[in-house]
Amino acid sequence: MLESIRSYFRLLQFLNGYWWAFLLSTLGFLMFAATQPAMAKLMEVMIEAIQQKDTDKRLVLPLLAIGIFFFRGLGTFMGTFYNSYLAASVIRKIQKQLFDHLIHLPADFYDRHNQGQIMHRLGSGVGQIQGAITSALKIVIREGFSVIFLVGWIFYLNWRLSLTFLAVAPVLAYLVSYVTRRFKKIARSNERILGQTSQVSKELIGNHAIVRGFGAEDYEKHRYYKNLDQVFAQSLKLRRITALFSPVSQLIIAIAMSGIIYLLLSPSILDQYSTGDLVGYLTAIALLPKSIRQLSGVGLMIQQGAIGSEIIFGILDEPLEEDHGTIVLANPRGELQVSKLRFTYPRGERVVLSDISFHVSPGEMVALVGKSGSGKSTLADLLCRKYPVEESQVFIDGVDINEITLESLRRNVAMVNQNIALFDDTIRNNVAYGDLDVPETAVIDALEKAYAMEFINELPDGIDTVIGENGLKLSGGQRQRISIARAFLKNAPILIMDEATSALDNESEARITQAIEELVETRTTIVIAHRLSTILKANRLLVMKDGKIVEMGTHQQLLDKRGFYSQLYQSEFSS
Repeated sequence: MLESIRSYFRLLQFLNGYWWAFLLSTLGFLMFAATQPAMAKLMEVMIEAIQQKDTDKRLVLPLLAIGIFFFRGLGTFMGTFYNSYLAASVIRKIQKQLFDHLIHLPADFYDRHNQGQIMHRLGSGVGQIQGAITSALKIVIREGFSVIFLVGWIFYLNWRLSLTFLAVAPVLAYLVSYVTRRFKKIARSNERILGQTSQVSKELIGNHAIVRGFGAEDYEKHRYYKNLDQVFAQSLKLRRITALFSPVSQLIIAIAMSGIIYLLLSPSILDQYSTGDLVGYLTAIALLPKSIRQLSGVGLMIQQGAIGSEIIFGILDEPLEEDHGTIVLANPRGELQVSKLRFTYPRGERVVLSDISFHVSPGEMVALVGKSGSGKSTLADLLCRKYPVEESQVFIDGVDINEITLESLRRNVAMVNQNIALFDDTIRNNVAYGDLDVPETAVIDALEKAYAMEFINELPDGIDTVIGENGLKLSGGQRQRISIARAFLKNAPILIMDEATSALDNESEARITQAIEELVETRTTIVIAHRLSTILKANRLLVMKDGKIVEMGTHQQLLDKRGFYSQLYQSEFSS
């Protein structure tokens, strides 16, 4: 319980900057709470006026009732509106901070968490926090003040009789503590299962063609239904706890009220107080159960908010990508030097790259060759510091890449991957991604070099055509041309290409290959080679096996050597 309260209070730190809304909301609820004992007093005065047949109050009492309800309504409006404004502002603040944090998290975070779970954690965490801020704060302030004013009023009227209410406080406290512990345990398990369910849904939507093509519909249904059944079972437990809590707490309060009514009807009390006094006292007592019941349920709301907070803070507490670089690359030549590079994935144990050393002169084209899993893509990723690299292992123009700012390093490296990444945006914005202020002429020039304008001119909106999620409205070859055009426009001195023409037909490949050859003449190029045509164009080949460079040289030199590359060439490239 204390842990949940700490998480909830940490969440309330997001109220900074919105204290004025919090104070106005509190003032409104305070006005509402102040009318509670006023309602009891009004009932007392009305009963006395009726008993005494006092006609002089026939004008005063209605006006007093209108005044109380006006004051009550104004307080309700202020409290509710500014509470909602506060909650919406805090949620917006959290969402902005979360998105900003996600953008700067290291690749290791995305390796450890699948996309479905991340999306669920964002949606579920924010949703639970929103309810906790809006409802919990509203109830704590409004009903809390109501209980304080009403208890103060009934103790003022008869403190001995009112002590009966204090007897049920320990029982209610134990009930709240037990229920919140059970709720927390079940809710955490439910969140984990819901994250798995979201991932199954995401995979189905993203891979629906494969699911159908391989006839795996029943398998995916089984995965999804299994998770849904688990969520259903856990949700029933939560609903059972919530449903039982309200009537049990009401019964406890009713027992206390019954004790008061029993004592109230004793001869000594009836002789001591007038009917108006007793009705006013009973009215105040009758107004208490609703507020106490709602306050006792706040523990569940705070618990739910605490779980949401744990989800959100679980992301916000993830360490950001480290960048200790201070040097900004200005017009780099593109010289690469790798010295005894050794790499193990964060949180991993297996050595992925070992004793990698090579030098690439400015404007030279080097091809990485090897079987799948030999470490080619990992090596390419490290050149733009996707993962942390130990000092004095990778240099650009003689500068350790750890001393270069990440923004400067990545601005001077362009990557074209075999797995194309496009956004649900226009062609123009996809090509100019990262620098949307570039002139339209530059975008069109890059598209023409990538031989993409020939199909873009046939689109109704030209370069302003929205291409859908990851370019789903385009063919594979068209998507790859957009990706290549983006690299052309970036005009970086270092180019890393993972067989950028693999999805193109022969005619398009021939055209783009010519454009790429013109591009790489003045750039340092690292190519992950999958085709013989790429190998033949490279100045040198780096042959990789089990995370090591086992051979190095030109295509012909390595063939003459009759070593590992010669065997690889015979098995994979000569066909």
